[in-house]
Amino acid sequence: MKILILSDTHKNQKILRQILKNEIDNDYIFHLGDNYEDLDDNFDLTKNTEIIKVPGIFHPGYLDGSLEKIQIVNIQNWQFLLVHNIEDISRTTADLILFGHTHDRTLQKRDFQYFLNPGHLKSLTHRNRKASYATLQLNSDNIEITFKEIDSKQIEKFYIKK
Repeated sequence: MKILILSDTHKNQKILRQILKNEIDNDYIFHLGDNYEDLDDNFDLTKNTEIIKVPGIFHPGYLDGSLEKIQIVNIQNWQFLLVHNIEDISRTTADLILFGHTHDRTLQKRDFQYFLNPGHLKSLTHRNRKASYATLQLNSDNIEITFKEIDSKQIEKFYIKK
């Protein structure tokens, strides 16, 4: 099971399409906001993939409450919480909390949960941070997390066991 995790694309279709062309055969794509609709124009590269997304803090659907700020996804004995702004979470028992907003690539463990931000795809560099995204290879008892640059070059790899 392969999951592609993207965030903060900010309408940058050039970078987004480059990643979608390089990262094929995804079972899921999780988009963590800014801009919610960016994947809608890429059906040619996502047609066999389930897309789950949340809006960013300036999206009209976020502001008026018509779009869910949080999505909970259960896949192969793992629970994922998707959110753009981590401050929108109160309590959760999810195994992985996936968030965006900060444009800062990170993976942290707090107690029994992991917090993952794939970085941003706004531009090649933003706020002195290079563009990045993450992929997950998922099994019932472990996850391989790989952070990558936009040319698909691996930055870091981590393993989580259930």
